[in-house]
Amino acid sequence: MANRFSEQLEKIVRGSNRPMGFSQTVAAVKPRLFVMAEAPDLENGASLPGVDAVLTITPCKCKGKKSGALRGCAVSGTSEHSGCDFVVFNLDGAVAAEGGEETARLIRIEPDLTDAQLRAVGGLDMAAVIAEFGLGDALTFRDLLSVQRLADFCGRQPILLKIAQLYSKVELQSLWDRGITGIVFDAGIIDAAKLRELVDSLEPRKRTKEKSTAIVSQPPPVAAPAEDDPETEPEEDD
Repeated sequence: MANRFSEQLEKIVRGSNRPMGFSQTVAAVKPRLFVMAEAPDLENGASLPGVDAVLTITPCKCKGKKSGALRGCAVSGTSEHSGCDFVVFNLDGAVAAEGGEETARLIRIEPDLTDAQLRAVGGLDMAAVIAEFGLGDALTFRDLLSVQRLADFCGRQPILLKIAQLYSKVELQSLWDRGITGIVFDAGIIDAAKLRELVDSLEPRKRTKEKSTAIVSQPPPVAAPAEDDPETEPEEDD
């Protein structure tokens, strides 16, 4: 289903090539992480530098023409919301709480899901997944394993990872390389401009062509039956 959120997300994470022709002056835009800020209200959030989307933790009514940063809210039950580019549900949210055809739906998940549940999340009709994994102050290899597991089981579902602090360039690059699509951060804790500066300095993920090799279990070769020696008839005495 086409909506403004999905279109903007895809445009950012894919980037764009420079148009063909000598007269073209449009520069190529390299792929980067999608940046979403959590803010108390949409007005203050929309003024943050370098953010692609603003999320409020309460139901909202977005007024005016949809332009600039994407606007969305977290909903629970059948709470009212209108005019948003996207809405965010938790796993216990009501399926009936729709936002309209032009409103993208996102789901928020936590790290206690089993492999089977993560795989099922990948099959939901959601524009993206917001993952809250409680990453540590310093990113560890165990954290990377958790993120990699999420990316592996959620399939093609875009993953927006919630971070609680401003990580270094090396740490953000490691998260991007694991397969996440974007970053969600608390605007009251992390400086939006510094985060965007780090995001812009990252190297795009290298898309490698993976060969899927089917491993066929073959039974061991059956030994050919031994040929019986031809029976020799006893020689008759002359």
